[in-house]
Amino acid sequence: MSTWKKLGMGVLATGLALTLVGCGNSKSSSSSSSKMGKTLKVSADPSYKSYMKSVIPAFEKKNNVKVKVSYKAMLDEDDALKLDGPSGKGPDVLMAPYDRVGQMASQGQLATAKLVNGRYNATGKKSVTYKGKVYAAPVTIESDVLYYNKKLIKNAPKSFTELEKLTKDKKYAYANDKSKSVAFLTQWTNFYNSFGVIKGYGGYVFGDNNTNAKKMGLNNSGAVEGLSYMTKWFTKYWPSGMQNVTSNENFVTSQFTSGKTAAVIDGPWMAATYKKSKIDYGVAVLPTLNNGKDYQAFAGGKAWAVSNYSKNKTAAQAWLDYISNDASQKSLYKSASEIPANTAARKSAVATGNDMASAVSKQYDKDVPLINLPQMSEVWTPAQTMVTNAASGKMTPKQAANKAQKTILTNISQKYDK
Repeated sequence: MSTWKKLGMGVLATGLALTLVGCGNSKSSSSSSSKMGKTLKVSADPSYKSYMKSVIPAFEKKNNVKVKVSYKAMLDEDDALKLDGPSGKGPDVLMAPYDRVGQMASQGQLATAKLVNGRYNATGKKSVTYKGKVYAAPVTIESDVLYYNKKLIKNAPKSFTELEKLTKDKKYAYANDKSKSVAFLTQWTNFYNSFGVIKGYGGYVFGDNNTNAKKMGLNNSGAVEGLSYMTKWFTKYWPSGMQNVTSNENFVTSQFTSGKTAAVIDGPWMAATYKKSKIDYGVAVLPTLNNGKDYQAFAGGKAWAVSNYSKNKTAAQAWLDYISNDASQKSLYKSASEIPANTAARKSAVATGNDMASAVSKQYDKDVPLINLPQMSEVWTPAQTMVTNAASGKMTPKQAANKAQKTILTNISQKYDK
């Protein structure tokens, strides 16, 4: 499992009925069906069972191919491909979160793919591109958003200035320490969440728009300013438990679901949990930072990819073309409420009036594509330590940032510069 978050694993159950998918009206970029093998092996997450049953018949009829589906947790399938692929046991097509696409491509596990023109925006295309080549077809988009309790606040806070004002309201005082506030909470010890603050203040992870892993900006003046602002929340407003990387996520969830917290920042995968708690919540884009800039979170999501070990790549590409067309993507949203990467289907989801679809879509357009360089795996833990070192007072924000960047660059040099 990726170290950053449960990205790509939070299918949001809504109970909406499935609608069968037609073939779509976009032209396929794949070769003729005469060059296809008779069977296509597709791996899907178990949560997609109903959806897969609805989309497979039309694909089989159009391409004269039998689809054999295996159901396995997405990240488990991704991990298994390096062994199952060469042995012939692996699937022809599988899903992967965007940060895994680059990693798997660099290891030779994924075949290059073609994208049908007009289906994706620039962020979607970049999410599945590694060293100038496309390795998958975007399926879903995800982003951190702001959840707010409608019974506690009428409207979603639009700025961190508003969130700071909420901390002055005594009704949000933490039960075990009245000098601290739980008005607003988020797990900033997780770099997936805290990156947006760093970026909004002018910091960055890798150079050249996150394509150059030998250059970093986690300790520049902007990054340090962002880290200093987060440290203010840890030291001035939040209970000390918010620094605990093993329990703070549960603390944030429990405070919000028990009606004590007005607003939290988290991903769409939390909606099901909040819904079960019966909290009357709303969803909105992330508040602007105190410097007036956008909170630029990671633009995440999932993609369909072709195994480089597949002997039926023509049919596999045809599957990518089909499963990413307008009709297939609209059906995925109706089935699982996952926001489509296909721009036409995304507009359709937003048009339903669902505030999650609207918030994720708007925030995604402000976000930074989730970094899919293999070297990104060296960032998560040191960046987490960077935040806790500053929050605890063990180091100044500048010292914490310097140490984190030095550690990351050293690890990258040792593991990748050979």
